[in-house]
Amino acid sequence: MDDSFSLLGIERELCQEAKESGTETLVKHFVFEDLLDTSEKLICYSQEIGEFSIYNYVLVKEKFSLFSRREEKDLGCYIGYKNGSVYTFEDFNFKINSFDEFTLLTEAVEITTGNSFYFELCNLCQLPEKLTGELDVALSIYTQNLKKLPPLAHFDQLADENRELLKLVLKGNNKAREKLEAEIGEVETRRLIEEFKSKPEELFDTCLLYLGNNYTVIGIVTSTREITLKEHRLTSIDIFSEEIELTILTPQKINLMEGERVQLNGRMFGIAAV
Repeated sequence: MDDSFSLLGIERELCQEAKESGTETLVKHFVFEDLLDTSEKLICYSQEIGEFSIYNYVLVKEKFSLFSRREEKDLGCYIGYKNGSVYTFEDFNFKINSFDEFTLLTEAVEITTGNSFYFELCNLCQLPEKLTGELDVALSIYTQNLKKLPPLAHFDQLADENRELLKLVLKGNNKAREKLEAEIGEVETRRLIEEFKSKPEELFDTCLLYLGNNYTVIGIVTSTREITLKEHRLTSIDIFSEEIELTILTPQKINLMEGERVQLNGRMFGIAAV
């Protein structure tokens, strides 16, 4: 099961509600072709709740014989936030390999910047069987771990100039480390790597780092507002990080003002325009 519910502190009763009274869709997307047996089908139950959509994926196996029976296996249930930051993507690479480890995680390329994003595409069930061309996706990062930061005390020009190489090093790229050592020396390379791992907020004013779908973000608040999902109160925060606008959802009660600096860890979820 995915963790969109736990990250937002919301009970999963909404999944059962979607299954009982939502819209039922037979999922025919090509990424599942090699995973389904002839007796299996993938069903998605979806329900709209204000600014959110619930998507409950269920694997159904039907055996037709003298004693025909229907077996169901719950795979994953996702909360999608409709008012996230909208970006346009292409070249979708889905990470699902089996129904035993069900995920809607995808890597896709944002067409304006060329950056790759990793996110759970919650409403894959509503998309065409084949994805052709570009697709608009509303993205949000869900987190339970968000804190205010003071203004950056010292600008580290060396770190700023080598930001992208440092990110590659943290992702395990040995060639990036070798290049960094050749350009700035082993001592400075070691210092920057250690500080990036332990206190990135002291190296960079803003920073966007992701390992898979685990995001660490340092950004500047541009707006906040309170929203509700049933009886649950959440905070929607728009931030600016490395020239990218992001929407953050959190169950935390935190007083933030425009221009304040924050740090968070979370996972990214998306709803594609249909």
